[in-house]
Amino acid sequence: MFLLIRNIFLGQNLFQLKDMIKEILYFILLFQIIIVQPSNAQRKDKIAKRNIYSNSKALDANQIQMYFNNKGVLDDQNGFAACYWKQIPGHSIIVYNHGIWIVGKINDTLHLGISEWNSNYSPGPIINGQAAMNTNPADSLKYRVYKINKADDSSNRDYAEWPIQWGAPATSGGLPLVLGDQTLFSVYNSADTSQMRWWFSSTPFLPTDFEIQQTAFARNGNVKDNKDIFANTVFLEWTIINKGNKQIDSAYIGFWTDIDFFNAWDNPAEVDTALQLGYCWYYDSTYYDFRPYTPPAVGYVLLYGPKVYSPVNTAIFKGKQLANFTNLSMTSFHAIRDDAEQNSLQCNVISLDQVWNVARGFDYAGNIIIDSSTNKPTKFPFAGDPITNTGYVNNTNTGGGAGFVFFSGPFNFTPSDTQWIMAALIPAEGNNRFESIKLMREKAAILRSLPYDTLAFGKNPIALNYIDSTNINIDSSTIIPVSFNLAQNYPNPFNAGTIIKYDVIIKSYVSLIVYDILGRKISELVKEEKEPGKYSVSFVGENLSSGIYFYQLKAGNYNSTKKMILLK
Repeated sequence: MFLLIRNIFLGQNLFQLKDMIKEILYFILLFQIIIVQPSNAQRKDKIAKRNIYSNSKALDANQIQMYFNNKGVLDDQNGFAACYWKQIPGHSIIVYNHGIWIVGKINDTLHLGISEWNSNYSPGPIINGQAAMNTNPADSLKYRVYKINKADDSSNRDYAEWPIQWGAPATSGGLPLVLGDQTLFSVYNSADTSQMRWWFSSTPFLPTDFEIQQTAFARNGNVKDNKDIFANTVFLEWTIINKGNKQIDSAYIGFWTDIDFFNAWDNPAEVDTALQLGYCWYYDSTYYDFRPYTPPAVGYVLLYGPKVYSPVNTAIFKGKQLANFTNLSMTSFHAIRDDAEQNSLQCNVISLDQVWNVARGFDYAGNIIIDSSTNKPTKFPFAGDPITNTGYVNNTNTGGGAGFVFFSGPFNFTPSDTQWIMAALIPAEGNNRFESIKLMREKAAILRSLPYDTLAFGKNPIALNYIDSTNINIDSSTIIPVSFNLAQNYPNPFNAGTIIKYDVIIKSYVSLIVYDILGRKISELVKEEKEPGKYSVSFVGENLSSGIYFYQLKAGNYNSTKKMILLK
């Protein structure tokens, strides 16, 4: 209701009427659930705990303003939409809520930790085997959301009290570490099941002992996607620790989101498995004809999934390389539509069994899903291409709660074990609804091609325990590499020029050629014999159009091709 009144006073136009109606209905539902229900002492205590201990801060370094609270969901402190995109004038809401799910079995019994709308985690860490709010409620202010920026010092209370002891990122010298240009940190847990869980009200919640350390960060910027994608990106990291004394078998980590933009009834969910990207797009071709801007596509890309043991492989764990492990990819996807006619492939999951089914790649009732375009079983419904209208495309009405949940697993979660995952929110707006999808996919491809240090620290890291190799002069004639190698170009994406580095271990004839996406030769950068050593060459795409290009290195028996993206 607050948002409705505010929009009216701000002069929002009538084309937002359907969105406002949705907000009114949601308010009425929330009012009925929280206020109209019989008010016994236990419910009053729950509401009091929510009001007193809830804390929220906004990540607002760039064009995205995203409100995080200390209970694992998004919250602008008014109970309404909590993520806005300044690139879209007027109606800038893009995400209503999101959260982490963890499901698995303890002694063959399902257990679940979940944040979804009013299903919350408990603020603070797990202390002496209990939720912090039950052990040390007097310290509730310490369980807040912490926010720091580059160049902050102890005059910022959050910087001075930065909770390194609870997993907040720090330098090797023990100082607060700012990822990007602004970092938010909070810690919450699943040990207290007394939090309001009205969406799962018919399901008894069994206690689990997960502690979740959440880090969100962003880079400064206020330009459009084709200028700097980092000005329109929010990075999210979750460190999940099993602080109980029991193993969780066949565990899955899920990420759930309620994405709303323009008319929330027209945001069907789709998945791109190659890019590890779940997103919502705008399928109504007529609704926005009267608007001065086009609808975006809004998605979350999974950058690093949970780790599992895998000899000879290397995983990324908390930004560092971890030998003999690998990062799991997305393993299932479930679209959500509410306030509309439901079906088994697009519905709210409201029980432990239903969560368990969709986590394993079935529909909510546990049935195998058949891809309508191939007639074959799939764990990824709606993995088609809306741009070409091919494959398993989701182009149906979604209701007011459009979104999805994707999972990664299974793995066994032993006591004291730690998992870490990383994702990014990447909205995109093109000249039409399909170009918005195209730009979003390109952003996902770029982010997945970049190493963690580039995502977190860019060209000029301030952390003492990170080194930016682009600022170090190396005499390549004194270094003999141990293997042939073709590095990812830097920067990538690039505007006009970029650097390509490669290693030669024995005297060899070297060919380095750039091709366009159709395989046509664009430029021959190297075509000569090279002595052993480390080399770099620049490539300038000044006269080329924006898009994806490939560069191929051949040296002796070595042959490697990589992708680079030119954005102008």
